[in-house]
Amino acid sequence: MRMPSKAAVAERLTVLTPDPLPLSEHVFDDGASLATALAKAVAADLRGAIARRGKARLAVSGGSTPRAFLCELSKQTLDWAHVTVVPVDDRWVAPDHPRSNERLLRETLFQGAAAKAQLLPLRRPAPTPESALLPVLTQVANEGLPLDVAVLGMGEDGHVASLFPDLARRDIGLQSSGRAPVLAIRSASAPEPRITLTLSAIFTAPSLYLHIEGAKKRAVLENAARDPRSTLPIRSVLAGAPVTPSLYWSP
Repeated sequence: MRMPSKAAVAERLTVLTPDPLPLSEHVFDDGASLATALAKAVAADLRGAIARRGKARLAVSGGSTPRAFLCELSKQTLDWAHVTVVPVDDRWVAPDHPRSNERLLRETLFQGAAAKAQLLPLRRPAPTPESALLPVLTQVANEGLPLDVAVLGMGEDGHVASLFPDLARRDIGLQSSGRAPVLAIRSASAPEPRITLTLSAIFTAPSLYLHIEGAKKRAVLENAARDPRSTLPIRSVLAGAPVTPSLYWSP
């Protein structure tokens, strides 16, 4: 029996390209319209949680991208006195430091009626995040979880929260469940030590948003969504999320 040639076999082979991981996409022309739409969506989720349980818990990211969204969210009408806000992560700097996410939240979200919300800061007056980890972890577990809404950003290196690609303790920070809710972080990608929620904590939220702006970040996201070999933290978010994340993106 004559065996087919290698060339003939190659012609019959079909390269299977895996489907990208699911995302619910919301695309906007600019950051201002995105901020308004995302604020309305998050506020609606918070109102629903308050109607069901009498309270709502929200985790939000820091950095420069979410500033306009946080300002818009502060203007939304809801019972802010029953909302607890947890930073997704924070740098281990003083609360009045320009790079503090706690400071960002106080300057943007905690304004007007929204100032009645409760802030659960991750930073403590301690020399290192490791030395304060136990009390922070305990408070977050007891007062901040489960979340109702989580809004994540993403860096151009594919990091989310303070979970960076070079994270040595990936087994803790990027597992979807059953791990500590808070982690102290030291990364070559970050100039300061940090403290962050892990995906175990973030994934307690039934409403999960990705707020990403810019073509470069969009390309990183799409590549991670398509490549099952990707080790970027954003891939762990997309692959492990118990609900389909809602992507809010603008150029």
